[in-house]
Amino acid sequence: MKKSVWVVLAIVALLVSACGPAMVPAAGPETESGEVFTIALPRIEIAFAADGTPSVLGLDLTQVARYTGADLTVYKMPKFYVDWMTAAGIQHLEMRQTGNGIGLWVNGKAMPSIGWSDASLQKSADLMAMFNVQRTDMLRKFLPIVRRLGLDLVLLFPKQEGAADIPLVNPDEAVKLAANPSSAPASAVVKFEIKYDENGVPGILGISAADLAAMGIQAPLALHPAYLDLLKRNNIQNMELRGKNDGLFLYINGEPLPNIVWDDTFLNNAADAYAEMNPQSPYIQVAKTILPLVSKADIAVMVHFPVAEGQKPIAAKMH
Repeated sequence: MKKSVWVVLAIVALLVSACGPAMVPAAGPETESGEVFTIALPRIEIAFAADGTPSVLGLDLTQVARYTGADLTVYKMPKFYVDWMTAAGIQHLEMRQTGNGIGLWVNGKAMPSIGWSDASLQKSADLMAMFNVQRTDMLRKFLPIVRRLGLDLVLLFPKQEGAADIPLVNPDEAVKLAANPSSAPASAVVKFEIKYDENGVPGILGISAADLAAMGIQAPLALHPAYLDLLKRNNIQNMELRGKNDGLFLYINGEPLPNIVWDDTFLNNAADAYAEMNPQSPYIQVAKTILPLVSKADIAVMVHFPVAEGQKPIAAKMH
């Protein structure tokens, strides 16, 4: 117990003494219940030595362990990953809880990120409860806190010999992380609706999977009766997958779940990062060709499920 207290005190001291301004999340301090909550910490930089030992403000875990007597080797990064980052020229990875999601930067370049709101986080908790994920009631209580916890974590790796320093992303730019979609017309437009019947057989424009099977075309999209019953019991009537130039979105009964944020720059950065981290991969050219095209496609797939008896139909409209 005493060791745990010393560890907590050491960590708090390091966090408080970290340099830079507090990373205030974009989400307002007031929750939907009317209570106020915000905790904003300064940017935390964790530097990994060549052997994987992490340090904060020059104090490594071996020193903390010496002072506290605690075994902190679990926080040591396997040397394989440190060597991988160094060989790829990755000097730092940064993750930021912006209040509107989690942003990711590799060597200061923005990657596709996760976007959310109070409503979409709560909806995701509802969906997890539907599939019997443990402790969802406790998770729901913490979700408003997640959006109001300002946290910016940077992982620093050893540089290649002779390499110039790559600057970290400007904190002011990080908090404003958002997609900057192109105004160019879509390179491809794909929109259709799938309707499931009471037997779990899907159909498009009245053409069912059974009709396709009779023509020798297999479409293994039938739903098991247990899943149909699960959807009915939870009154899930429709689901939409929407891909646009600013991200990938998923809606249940018209209500959003957490989404993926992207634009041309984010996707090009992701393709470049993949090439740097996997220089021998045969899929580098595929990634550099396909990923930039993702944001140029206008995709909407609406899936309709049978409505349970006694339930009022929920209107389905593509976003």
